[in-house]
Amino acid sequence: MVLTDKKEVLKEIIENADEKLMGLMIALANEYNDAEQEYSLEEIKEFYKIRDEMLAQPETTYTPEQAHQLIRNKKR
Repeated sequence: MVLTDKKEVLKEIIENADEKLMGLMIALANEYNDAEQEYSLEEIKEFYKIRDEMLAQPETTYTPEQAHQLIRNKKR
């Protein structure tokens, strides 16, 4: 289905939506459009820990290409 078809389907869904569905769709759109991500101090520490481990032992991590291939194969 191409983007224009998806938009048409979504328009039909919106036209027939009840209050609950419209609330969910608005919340989803707001979350999607929220460009600012806020991370806790613990999350940031964990990011740095993972980064440091990867830099210390690069042979134990995947290349971006390997990671993409693994992700694609899991979907099948």
